[in-house]
Amino acid sequence: MSLFKRNIKLHVTISWLFVLLTLPVMAIFVIVSYRSNALVIDDYSNKFIEKSIKDNINNATRLLNPIISTARSAGTLMRDRPDYFREESSSDYLHEIVASNEAVYAAYAAFEDGSFRQVRRAVKGKTVLDKPIAPETQIIDRYIDTRKKSADGTTPDVYRFHSEWRSIVGTDAGPATYDPRTRGYYKNALRLKTLTVSDVYPFASSGELGITVTAPIISGERTVGVFAVDLTLKTLSRYLSDNRVTPNSITIMADESGGVIAHPELEMGIAQKGGELVQNRLDKLGDFRVMAALGERLRGGKDRFIFTAGPDSTEYIGAFSPFPKDFNKPWELLILTPTDDFVGVIKNTNRRLLIFGVLTFCLQLVLIYRLSKAISRPMEQLAHDVSNIREFRFDDTKVVQSRVAEINHLAKAVYLLTRALESFTSYVPRGLVQQLIDSGQGTKLGVESRYLTLFFTDLEGFSTLSESEPSQQLLARVSDYFSSVTSAIEREHGTVDKYIGDAVMAFWGAPNRIESHAYLACVAAVRSQRRMAIRNRDWAAQDKPPLKVRIGIHSDAVLVGNVGSAERVSYTVMGDGVNVAARLEGINKEMGTWVCVSHAVFREAGERLWLRPIDTVTVKGRKGELLIYELLAIRDGDEETAATPHEISLCNMTTAAYTLYAQEDFVQSQAAYASILEKFPTDMVAQRMVEKCTNAINKTFHQR
Repeated sequence: MSLFKRNIKLHVTISWLFVLLTLPVMAIFVIVSYRSNALVIDDYSNKFIEKSIKDNINNATRLLNPIISTARSAGTLMRDRPDYFREESSSDYLHEIVASNEAVYAAYAAFEDGSFRQVRRAVKGKTVLDKPIAPETQIIDRYIDTRKKSADGTTPDVYRFHSEWRSIVGTDAGPATYDPRTRGYYKNALRLKTLTVSDVYPFASSGELGITVTAPIISGERTVGVFAVDLTLKTLSRYLSDNRVTPNSITIMADESGGVIAHPELEMGIAQKGGELVQNRLDKLGDFRVMAALGERLRGGKDRFIFTAGPDSTEYIGAFSPFPKDFNKPWELLILTPTDDFVGVIKNTNRRLLIFGVLTFCLQLVLIYRLSKAISRPMEQLAHDVSNIREFRFDDTKVVQSRVAEINHLAKAVYLLTRALESFTSYVPRGLVQQLIDSGQGTKLGVESRYLTLFFTDLEGFSTLSESEPSQQLLARVSDYFSSVTSAIEREHGTVDKYIGDAVMAFWGAPNRIESHAYLACVAAVRSQRRMAIRNRDWAAQDKPPLKVRIGIHSDAVLVGNVGSAERVSYTVMGDGVNVAARLEGINKEMGTWVCVSHAVFREAGERLWLRPIDTVTVKGRKGELLIYELLAIRDGDEETAATPHEISLCNMTTAAYTLYAQEDFVQSQAAYASILEKFPTDMVAQRMVEKCTNAINKTFHQR
């Protein structure tokens, strides 16, 4: 439905017109201002990120290149003087390499005959030869000389522990089990026959991430060995932590397979797998920012993008930047920076501008709203009164006052209409008038045939009661009875036709069509009985006799519509079905029941009701017999209409007994009805059927 077809209040319309005229201007101003500032900030942020990328790559290059040069020089020395690193004095040379750069973890030479010499940094908490390292140890040098044997014929593996170089605090030795020739770094160096930089891996002796620079030593056709330097990457992690793009950004260095090389949090570079330390991966960090960035890169195929991540959907700039091709390894940088770190100031300025604009706008809107309300209030009140008239609510009608003469005349007319219709609905059932209005049928004379459910009530012994009870008291109690029954009927969408003395006549399915009219009529009947039971208990407490209601319900095709004359019209139903429903109400007295329904009702809604068959009866004016039932409760009913265990038992037992009776098994049927009387001694239906079974048995006996 379009905006112009909807029912919109007048003051709302005026207010919205103001909004539609004012809001776009303010929005355009804020958007243009924000975007202009954002373009400047975007250019600034790109330059800042590029500078950070360049600085990080330069730092990694400055870290790696000197080590490569050192390894190359040491390799040349080892080639020219093959036995130099077998000498004790070479330890000083190795120490200088380690001490010259805090990133160097170890420097060592491995020989073709399995000899090995190493100088490395000590790591707190680690062991050597399964023994704890002394706390004051800073440097460890180690050598294995396969040319020298111990008394037991084994090659010793000798360790010396230094608090500072050449200040030995202890030594230890054991049989050499380490053979450098079996190690990957040794094999790869000789296989490639060139200086190489390994992939990142955790050092077994320190538990830190690092790389190894290896130089193969080959003299002519003879392999001398390999010279290597272990380089820890914790200085890169420290640099990433100390040199963030912005205070809230994160920079991670990774290899081409997604393995973490350096992370601002050093411990994030290592992970546990199968009880062993392994290099961590970007997708295993557990960082929602990194996961979102990886997903965005995979989805969009770009290395520079903006994305959102986190429970509060924070916006980030993501940048993947590979190291230059002349770098020795295919590494890349990942930089993630919240856009607010760049545009936060602009956003705050725009936010204050927006808040000021909104406050100004709201103030104007309040003034416009109050003015439009003052203009439109009388018309809206009249519209409200007319709506109340349509829904038959007369207690909320007020006399509208206005300085506009036309509105005053209209207000008086509406008020007179309200009072007139209020008086009219006191004589005609309000629900009927409402349904006639809704159906659009009006008061045009004419009837139609329609399948409906008819509903009659009556009070037991009302004539006798009216002679013994004061009239005013009886009138008040009958009014309560009418109120209980009528409210139950209207709740279930029924139409009250008329009140006939102490009887109520109602029907379902007209003027508005209802699919489950038989079921709704039965619900209304049970609800009426339950409500009257509560009122009777209250009256009994006041020593007043009860008002017991009998109800008859029947579904049939009848004539329904407006009948009468041009001056006086009645909307009612006519036909044989009406007489049957009235007769069913009266049969209750003969059968000792309270709600009697026809087989037609059973066909329409029996599976949803707690019914018990009574018997077949002959209805005056009809040929043949009619099977009737007593309605006790609703199977899927609410708390007010649900069946009690006794009612369920009575229905089941009576159904079984009547089935035997219908099969002409009178002996078994008599026994079944007798069982009912044992449990329900006052049940008149069972008493009557026991008598009928007895007569049938006697008749059969005499015929024999």
